[in-house]
Amino acid sequence: MVLTLLAILIAALVGLAIASVVVPRRVVTLGTAGVCGLGGLLVLASLLARGQTAMLALPVGPPGGAAHLTLDPLGAPFLLLLFVPAVPCAVFADAERDGTPATLAGLPAWLAAMALTVLADDAFTLALGLGGVGVAGWLLLSRREEADETGGVARSYLGLAAFSAVCLVAAVALMAPPAVAWLDCDYGAIRAAPPEGWRAFAVLVLSLIGAAGLAGLFPAHGWVSRTGSASALLVGVGTNIGIYVLFRVLLDLCGSAQPQWWGAPLLLIGAVSAVIGPLRATFEMHLEPVLAIGSLHQMGLAVMGLGVALFAHAADLPQVAGLALDASWLLLVTHALCRTLLLLCAGAAQRGAGTRRLDRLGGLIHRMPVTGSCALAGLFGAAMLPPGLGFAGLWLLFQSLLGAFRIGGFGLQLLIALAVLVVALSASVAAMAAVQLAGVVFLGRPRTPRTAVAEEVPRALRLCVISLATLTGLLAILPGLALLPATQGLARLANGSGHGMSLVLKPAVEAPGYAPIAIAGLLALVCYVLLWFSRRRGPGHRREPAWSGGFAAPPPWMPFGDPATQIGAASFAEPLHRILGPWPVVPGAIDLVQTSFVRLCDALCRASRAASRPGIPGSIAVTLAALVVAIGVWLVAS
Repeated sequence: MVLTLLAILIAALVGLAIASVVVPRRVVTLGTAGVCGLGGLLVLASLLARGQTAMLALPVGPPGGAAHLTLDPLGAPFLLLLFVPAVPCAVFADAERDGTPATLAGLPAWLAAMALTVLADDAFTLALGLGGVGVAGWLLLSRREEADETGGVARSYLGLAAFSAVCLVAAVALMAPPAVAWLDCDYGAIRAAPPEGWRAFAVLVLSLIGAAGLAGLFPAHGWVSRTGSASALLVGVGTNIGIYVLFRVLLDLCGSAQPQWWGAPLLLIGAVSAVIGPLRATFEMHLEPVLAIGSLHQMGLAVMGLGVALFAHAADLPQVAGLALDASWLLLVTHALCRTLLLLCAGAAQRGAGTRRLDRLGGLIHRMPVTGSCALAGLFGAAMLPPGLGFAGLWLLFQSLLGAFRIGGFGLQLLIALAVLVVALSASVAAMAAVQLAGVVFLGRPRTPRTAVAEEVPRALRLCVISLATLTGLLAILPGLALLPATQGLARLANGSGHGMSLVLKPAVEAPGYAPIAIAGLLALVCYVLLWFSRRRGPGHRREPAWSGGFAAPPPWMPFGDPATQIGAASFAEPLHRILGPWPVVPGAIDLVQTSFVRLCDALCRASRAASRPGIPGSIAVTLAALVVAIGVWLVAS
């Protein structure tokens, strides 16, 4: 019953996308918010009831076949992670008046395609969902007012989505048993006969390439740094679908008979992405790119958790695998909630201050207290500082890495030791990027007259960011509540039991755990004592504004000083430039690989436009070409 209602809601989203040409804007945006809210309630009710896996065959599909949908304990949490942040994003889309009808249609269409990808139970439905993701993402990213900037991003994302769809559908095609017809092959047949030998190796490579494109991981993260506020949902929520594909293919469909080295590529890709994300975020000079590319931090750490889970799965250590999967899930929750909250706060700051350049912002906490406070709450969780939401996932990832030292020989132990160092390095750089953003944008004094008269966003938008900030704070204090929806699915993948609802996260029964409530109480007590001492200041003390270091001496004609002399984004980037200066080979190689990936995506788009006939848009041509290539690979593999 729940799966049938979800299929109806997906059809309703598609109907809203089609009707966006003729109906008012508010009907589409608020209708999308209502459908997503209802879908989240349905999925939550299904998870709380702990029902069995539901299956549904739709009367659409290839000739002689049908599209199969399923709602199981693994896909349901990812659907919840998609629908819940989509509600405030749709409300914010209602406030934006600068989009085109195509952009408006892209929002519900993109949500429907993502939901179809999660509910897919066969390769045809998966290809249909991934093709819809590419087309709808292209619509969502294309805007008339910023055609030079976001138009290039839209084309790059379209080519990247098509390339990812080809890789992922080809991976599923290679997993089809030779004795099963490709039209009748669903996920159940693949689980009964998982791939082996060269097929398994090809599945691993294609899955990593395709998931990296969807999730924006290295080296496919070039388009992420050029996104704007219109793509907050795409960056903050949709990239989790790429990690879902890795969960589904590598841990669910491939079974437990895979070699131990499968975790090494995930560990390396996750480590590079976890360091590159916050490092490049400190070099950006615009608000949304800082937050968008900084989201690679949580995604990279989540992929590292998947790598540790594969190591533990091959060594038959269900407890370590459970810790790693729980860490990956908490990091994905942090990414979905905190990054969506921060990107919406960035859109609110741009709306209120009239700019998104870091060198023109400052002191927004005084003019926009609600937006500033919610943004600081999101930064605290994304920076993985205790007792923030991200720290729970980081702590579990450390525990799983420490537990994985017993696996393998010296080579694997050395790799895990390096992974521990990378996790610590990425966490420190992410904290520095969060401090930079909080200080430059919200503390100090306004740097321009326009920022000095910034106005708070309307009440409906304030309620959206307040609700996300409240949910983030609640889950930070009760991380077991964030694990509760995914407990059953993760326990099945780890062949063990999950943490469930608990006030303390423990790596083992006899080991000490992480108690966020106690840490939050101690921090509150320390803050209260410091506030009490600061108010009992004696003679000779004076008050100074926060983030005031670097102010030039005020000249006679400017008695309040020059706000532009405050510490800015360039002040944080300069030490990193000095550190990386003696080793230019590393950032040069990273830029070379990233540029090659972006050029490949642009070449796909140019080829689609050159091959498209009159009346057939290039986006449709890319999708059709991707489907034709994927079906050809499937036929050859069968």
